[in-house]
Amino acid sequence: MYISKLVLKDVRGFSNLSFDLKRPDGSHAGWTVFTGDNGSGKSTLLKAIAIALTGKDTARALQPSFHRWIREGQHEASIELEVVRVADDDGFSETGRTPEKNFSAHIALRNGQKEPSLEAVNSTKRKNSTPQRSIWSQDAKGWFSCGYGPFRRVFGASPEAMRQMVAPATERFVTMFQEAASLAEVDQWLRALSHRSLEDKSGAKEQLALILEALRDELMPNQITVDRIDSDGLWLKDRNGLQLSWSEMSDGYRAALALLADILRHLINVYGVADLVGRDADGKLVFKRSGVVLIDEIDAHLHPEWQREIGFWLKRHFPNIQFLVTTHSPIICQAADPNGLFVLPEPGSKDGPHPLSDEEYRKVIASRPDTILLTSAFGLQNTRSPRAVEARAQYARLKAKERSGAKLSKGEQQEVQQLQLFAVTDED
Repeated sequence: MYISKLVLKDVRGFSNLSFDLKRPDGSHAGWTVFTGDNGSGKSTLLKAIAIALTGKDTARALQPSFHRWIREGQHEASIELEVVRVADDDGFSETGRTPEKNFSAHIALRNGQKEPSLEAVNSTKRKNSTPQRSIWSQDAKGWFSCGYGPFRRVFGASPEAMRQMVAPATERFVTMFQEAASLAEVDQWLRALSHRSLEDKSGAKEQLALILEALRDELMPNQITVDRIDSDGLWLKDRNGLQLSWSEMSDGYRAALALLADILRHLINVYGVADLVGRDADGKLVFKRSGVVLIDEIDAHLHPEWQREIGFWLKRHFPNIQFLVTTHSPIICQAADPNGLFVLPEPGSKDGPHPLSDEEYRKVIASRPDTILLTSAFGLQNTRSPRAVEARAQYARLKAKERSGAKLSKGEQQEVQQLQLFAVTDED
């Protein structure tokens, strides 16, 4: 499954957003990035996608209140996805005509007396629409998708979040909607796999071997590797041989490992292990199935070195997954595929949400982070601090005065010497 097109109308700050997510060659998998200022609606965008992917009943469980989701002054809002079926991966829960082309998953929000209602919009005259037999069905084969919010901790959750973390309908997206949720279920899953493998239960050793091989394959920086998975969970080993448990890891390691292990958990739950993996030209393990993974603020907790690599690592090991991510990091954008960079303008801007042009895209993927920040993907006017900008301006004024033939005072000469620190050129 892939998402080919996304349309939001009057959803929160979006009056009319329409993104075509196809690559120039017609494919969909890979790394697609949404950038924008704080408050530009990046989290709302991913949540809206999750709502349309899961359907109105599951969406209501994930987001109990849709108060203020309809744009001020409007009475109705809508979220529509154009969904692409992958025939080898995705099936239907009921008999009926198989759509020859892509199909629409459409949710409308309408103002009520106290709370907006959610309604599935059926564009056909058939009793059961295609989404009800596919992405919104708990019985349909395939249609893999999951989503993660910026708070991807391993432990701790409220009682309400715990209930959603284990419910089949909501567990794949709960951290996107509830800050109180965690990825504790993946820890329990790994521990259970360890127990089952020791008991020689069917498939447990194979699953554990796949997970360990994937997580050990050049994932983490600083020569840190996954050591083992046992009844106490996942363990790391640093370059000096020191072993670290979940609770002893930094937030970055915990968040990244939990997210990746959770993606693997859901993939295995949806597709099983049979024909799930293969090998690339270099013999590296790859997961062959398709699907959609949403990640809000993918750069959270990650060192710049890891930000630089994470997108390429995920694309290499999940070549048929469509990753839709948000970020404030220019380094994350460097992994974007063609037609994979979209900008959400700052609140109050006259500009609308839009993809970057081909020229801007090429500049982003080929440039240094400070140059990327000056593109329309981030819109900074200057990457230097205000102190450095003012110091360089003052240095330029004094040097211009000196070149004009005017004599600098002793104090001005001392100031020029002090300001030379800020006058280093970009080439230097």
